[in-house]
Amino acid sequence: MAVVVSLSLALSACGNSSSDGGSTTTAPSKTGDPSQGGDATRDEFVEISGVPGVSDDEIAFAVIGTKTGNPLGNCILDCYLAGIEAYFSFRNGEGGIYGRDLVVGEVLDDELSQNQVKSLDVISGNEALGVFNATLLATGWGDLNDAGVPTYTWGIHATEAANRNNIFPSLAPRCVDCTQPTVPYAAQLAGATKSASIGYGVSENSKVCTDTVGRSFDRFEDQSGVALAYTNDNLDYGLPNGIGPEVTAMKQAGVDFISTCIDLNGMKTLAQELERQGMGDVTLFHPNTYSQSFVAEAGDLFEGDIVSAQFRPFEVDAEGTALGDFLKAMEAADEEVSELAMVGWINASLAFEGLLAAGPDFDRASVLAATNAMTDFSADGLLQPIGWTKAHTPYTEADRDLSEINCAALVRVEDGAFVTVAEPDKPWLCWPDPDESFEPVPTSFE
Repeated sequence: MAVVVSLSLALSACGNSSSDGGSTTTAPSKTGDPSQGGDATRDEFVEISGVPGVSDDEIAFAVIGTKTGNPLGNCILDCYLAGIEAYFSFRNGEGGIYGRDLVVGEVLDDELSQNQVKSLDVISGNEALGVFNATLLATGWGDLNDAGVPTYTWGIHATEAANRNNIFPSLAPRCVDCTQPTVPYAAQLAGATKSASIGYGVSENSKVCTDTVGRSFDRFEDQSGVALAYTNDNLDYGLPNGIGPEVTAMKQAGVDFISTCIDLNGMKTLAQELERQGMGDVTLFHPNTYSQSFVAEAGDLFEGDIVSAQFRPFEVDAEGTALGDFLKAMEAADEEVSELAMVGWINASLAFEGLLAAGPDFDRASVLAATNAMTDFSADGLLQPIGWTKAHTPYTEADRDLSEINCAALVRVEDGAFVTVAEPDKPWLCWPDPDESFEPVPTSFE
């Protein structure tokens, strides 16, 4: 259960060249040199043999995810798969790549505890070029990495992804204990003066998160005007006995802003207790509640709260980015727009870009090499750009990479829906140097 908590808090028929107008070329060496590929080579067809998942007509991937036994109750595997298939349909509609369609060859439910078993099945089956993985227990990632299988994942497992060059999470958290201006700025935005940081005791990730947010309030107190008045990193997972005494303590401390390192259902329990004790006007900062359906069903319970999105929010302008393509593809597939669907789309986008960079005579090794040579992958404007030349390697507060800019996409709950905190065409708030200027720079990645 501790592992489940920590991971839930971290807290996407061309046939051949003669049928599509492409050309057949002599195969180059499989070096993974980005100069081997690119848009100019997308329609080239090269006969390939001995590469898992690759035929003359298709490039097949496996999908592993949690469905059965999911303790969080949210849609993971099905929603994630919908985003992957929507992206593949979008690219196949353009003619696919290298005279082939992108397809999902097999879908495996890891039933919460069987991620390693399902990962070993993919490795031994040898019928997929790569694998997409959205799970609550990432026990198979080490095996996939060691087997040289390109693995694209839901970015909530910083520990399991760290220092593994064949694992590509949708979010690449480089430093879990680095103080950041995001939450103090959100508190300032809410007009708060006294804050709290709370988390679960059973989860080390939650404890680190609680401590990091607390230290962030201390570091930026002078700039934000918000002091840390209460902290608690020892809550029972799921709040089975409620959170009454803790809310009473926060009320006595004068807290008017609460940042949490707890799950979605815990947020609901907390908000209900705040209402019960007459603290319904306290603003909550949600790291895990970017769920349109969950917030809508809660009525006015989360009204005015601030939520962090891991990607360009659905509610902002799409121009210049792939957001419009995502929304159209999901509508065409008659699938619900969701966070996990976008994660699937983002993962699939990286798989496609890695193939394109590797060139028409590709294999697993060249796709991996080409992907790891990328310096600014943003999934066409959906993410803060990731430099895969260094993103696999984490750092700490003590040796933090000062060249990396902190950015956040924040939305506020209004009338049961999300609205962007920043400008609709520049939804990212970025701090090049928060000690020099606490006011973020509205930014768009295209």
